[in-house]
Amino acid sequence: MDSRQHAPLPINPVGDLLRGWRNRRAMSQADLAFEAGISIKHLSYVETGKAAGSRDILLQLASALGLSLRDRNALLEAGGFARQYGERDLSAPEVADAKRAIDLLLRRHEPFPAIVTDRRWNVMQANRAATRLMTMLLGEARMTRPLNHMRMFLAPDELRPFVVDWPDVAAALLARARHEAMAAPLDLALQSTWRELLKLPDVAAPQLNEADAPGPLCEVRLRKGDVSIGLIGAVLTLGTPQDVTLQELRVEMFMPADEGSEAMLVKLGR
Repeated sequence: MDSRQHAPLPINPVGDLLRGWRNRRAMSQADLAFEAGISIKHLSYVETGKAAGSRDILLQLASALGLSLRDRNALLEAGGFARQYGERDLSAPEVADAKRAIDLLLRRHEPFPAIVTDRRWNVMQANRAATRLMTMLLGEARMTRPLNHMRMFLAPDELRPFVVDWPDVAAALLARARHEAMAAPLDLALQSTWRELLKLPDVAAPQLNEADAPGPLCEVRLRKGDVSIGLIGAVLTLGTPQDVTLQELRVEMFMPADEGSEAMLVKLGR
């Protein structure tokens, strides 16, 4: 991953970044100053460029704004400081404990599907149940190429033909994708993936307020021939990670929507 793939910074990078994030969160200067524990005057000086924010002040403001670790790094770099949070590959020794926990979670979810995605919804890992189900629907040849969770359901040549309630599923997934893309306007890689999704046939950006959060659960019903499986998906994130990669991972857990679906997944697992 490229941790520096952000939009070009403006002339007063720190001030403009802070104002942009503050406005997106509908916070006044007084609100942000109170949450960060600094004076309104000090915040005003930092936003206008009259004063340079120290590293500690920028981290306090980032925390008060609820910024992601990637955006906290961007704010620090805009202020002329080194990044605080690392961005490691899942094979790195430093994240071995987290990787072990993820592996255990995927195994224990058998015989129900579970996948791990990155911030661009690329599938990084899948348990055997998810691999079996996707292979049955898409074929073995498709499984040799990279998978993207959003594109899998939205593209006409992937899972979409097998999704019975596709309009509802597409609306739910697009609402979530738009919410995540709007929360990271500086992430050019994520913005590029979002624009690619919008170019797919019959896909249009949902009309939502930025403050509207997508629902935590999404139901999808898949059918191919005589096989019909209903799934309810839930998204899990890792708690309080101190690594950019770990914070951006999403574990997609799929539970059977009914007894028939449970029986079918158990049967496939045998």
